[in-house]
Amino acid sequence: MSNLKNLDVLVMNAKQLDGDALATLYDDFLPHVFRYVYYQVNNRAVAEDLTSETFLKMLTAVPDFREGGDSFYPWLLRIAKNTTFDYLRSKSRQTHISLDEEIEELLFDRRNKSDLEHTVIAALDAEEVKKAVGKLTDEQQQVLLLKFTMGLSNAQVARVLDKTEGSIKSLQVRALASIKRYFESNRRLEERVEPAAIIGKTEPVKKA
Repeated sequence: MSNLKNLDVLVMNAKQLDGDALATLYDDFLPHVFRYVYYQVNNRAVAEDLTSETFLKMLTAVPDFREGGDSFYPWLLRIAKNTTFDYLRSKSRQTHISLDEEIEELLFDRRNKSDLEHTVIAALDAEEVKKAVGKLTDEQQQVLLLKFTMGLSNAQVARVLDKTEGSIKSLQVRALASIKRYFESNRRLEERVEPAAIIGKTEPVKKA
């Protein structure tokens, strides 16, 4: 994507419906919007249609865009989110994010994780991850998708979902805790996991 300085200029020109600026924004953000939509509908043709619809809506709405370039990406993803949700509602489908190997690696990367996240990581199984995430609320799934897959900051996720940063942090914590409980209930935690940071003990978890 364009750097922030160039993005400010592009967005400013796009608001004037400058063709070159709009084309550049389309080229820069198309892969990201498609990826975001695809992981929710799990159908390439549908994702392509919804992505096109998102950019058509962007074209109509961008003259009224009032924020800086750094807010454009979250704003665009919010349009994509609403477009996707409208489609899913029209088909009476529940939002369900598909976790392939790439998302699992991003979501459960061991770097810079809290003790709670490490506890979840230790029990992971690809198919079980999909089941666990499928039990989360739509908002919790959105937070995980936007933050760990799309690479947005808490502030950006908050803009997409129209919530406070505190709410985003809370949704993330609850989502990871829910995944942890899922694996515990299915006896998927391994003996090497030490839940000291969570329950204040140092004994390893014993298999039933």
